[in-house]
Amino acid sequence: MPDPGTQASVPGASRSQAEGVPSRPRQNAGSDRGQCGGSRRRWLLGASIIVASEATATQLFFDDFTNGASPAWGNERGSWRALNGTYDATFPSNSPLTYSSVTTLPSLTDFTAQVTVNDLNDGGIWLRSSFNGGAINGILLVTGGFTGTFNGLYFHEVHNGVTGAALNAVSVPGLQGSNVDLRVVVAGNTYSVFLGGATTPVTTLVDAAFSSGSFGLYDFSPLNGASSPRGENFDNISIDASLGPAVPEPTSLALLATGLVGIGILRRRNRVI
Repeated sequence: MPDPGTQASVPGASRSQAEGVPSRPRQNAGSDRGQCGGSRRRWLLGASIIVASEATATQLFFDDFTNGASPAWGNERGSWRALNGTYDATFPSNSPLTYSSVTTLPSLTDFTAQVTVNDLNDGGIWLRSSFNGGAINGILLVTGGFTGTFNGLYFHEVHNGVTGAALNAVSVPGLQGSNVDLRVVVAGNTYSVFLGGATTPVTTLVDAAFSSGSFGLYDFSPLNGASSPRGENFDNISIDASLGPAVPEPTSLALLATGLVGIGILRRRNRVI
């Protein structure tokens, strides 16, 4: 914060003081400018906060499965179910790949998804994907797996239901069987995965194969294909889209313009002083 202006002491008595006429002490001009400058800076800070507050993200979808699964879930393959407040496939499989997408958002481009993965074992998240009558296309983020160690996070490009090589794999010791909060940020051609509240991604993929598509879930856990005991399951799923800088509303523009005019007047007044 700017330092407040200080009053300068008058070195000697004025003529009016010598004649016994009280006079008003003069304030240092630099002090006036300092105080006005501080006010201007505080006003500009407030205005910038008002305008910046309009640049936000919006939540497109949320499901915590408390009252069953949202009707937006497609349950395209795997006989997915909501049970005890979480979501998984009754028939988990990787051949063919299981798939349940949020059907109300078929053309996601840039977005952030947050997912709680319980009892992590072998499953995943579909990004910019499509089902196309069973021929799945999209990016698959695998949670667990990792050639049987179940401690990995990595990506696949999937074309017509066929997975490509594992991409940008990272091993996370202790991942198997744990409950993990994942945040996935898709922006342009970059897919970034964050564990918990971390600010640095644990793995990142740059891939231009798919420009838009659906968000979905994949389940291949438990490995024997049985529906009980349950393996990896999902909860607290949210999808947010970044809107970018919003166009300021007329009231905000008027406030900003009024403040700028006021600052110009104050500057001219300071020059006169």
